Amino acid sequence: MLIFLFFTSILVSYLFIYLLIPKFRIFLLDRPNFRSLHSKTKITGGGMAFVFSSSIISYFIDNNLFLICLPLAFIGFFDDIYKLGTKLRYFSQVLTSFMIIYQCKFILNYLDKVNIFFNLLIWFFLIIFTTAIINFINFMDGMDGLVASCLLLIFFFAALKIDLTLIIISGGLIGFIFWNWEPSKIFMGDCGSTYLGAILAGSLLKANNFVSFVDLLICSSPLLMDALICVLRRFIAKENIFSPHSLHLYQRLYKAGWPHWKVSIQYFFATLLLIFSCLSNILIIKIITISLVYLYALYLDRKCAVSFLDSIPNSPSK
Repeated sequence: MLIFLFFTSILVSYLFIYLLIPKFRIFLLDRPNFRSLHSKTKITGGGMAFVFSSSIISYFIDNNLFLICLPLAFIGFFDDIYKLGTKLRYFSQVLTSFMIIYQCKFILNYLDKVNIFFNLLIWFFLIIFTTAIINFINFMDGMDGLVASCLLLIFFFAALKIDLTLIIISGGLIGFIFWNWEPSKIFMGDCGSTYLGAILAGSLLKANNFVSFVDLLICSSPLLMDALICVLRRFIAKENIFSPHSLHLYQRLYKAGWPHWKVSIQYFFATLLLIFSCLSNILIIKIITISLVYLYALYLDRKCAVSFLDSIPNSPSK
């Protein structure tokens, strides 16, 4: 049944974009700005393809996560059209985070055993953690095929380790990536990236044990660590961490002349290697693989990408 639904998700996602691309051209256009890695106006909002496929199929499977995250996708869709305010977008993320945490029964069972102070503290931490994941995935969605290719692998892994029904969202991403790989015809937009971030956060919190949680975090780290390290480096450089920028490693590799496909492939294979190491369940293999992946990331940062400081508009080095 799940295999049938997986291929159905691929087909629905692919056909959704095929049939609606002419409609999207009317009102969903992403025009290049100083942060953009594309020079031509392109269609956005394509994330509704895998949002639609996973939400429809969720009626046939035991997974409420897809429906819980659906309102966030709609907020993102309207943001793609009308550019909603930051406060409204973050409020919708907090509300979605609350619902994600609330459906994780083992977390609620643990919270029942602690006093009200620690209860509120844990809730606060989990909401910050969940909204951070949502925003980190959103930050990384700026290059053809990057987020979609990595997350289809990550959700395959999550399906094997945590919840088999997560294979449905991988199917939706396969249908989408046909249109999103370089040269892309459509972007997923905030409706897609925030939805995927919420699904990833929900998958982490649904982990059956600490090892599965850590393994999924490790496999997601090429995306998440790029975003986190960028935030920390901007803070140290006394940059406004909430202002728009183009300082992520993937953006600086593009500035150095790398094409979209070449950058996306680096993240894709880093994610794939980490998944294989986690599936091995051998600690030394995990440690070696993580070390190699991050040494390579350091090499890309120092030797291949445009310097972080040189990429800051008002850098003293300029």
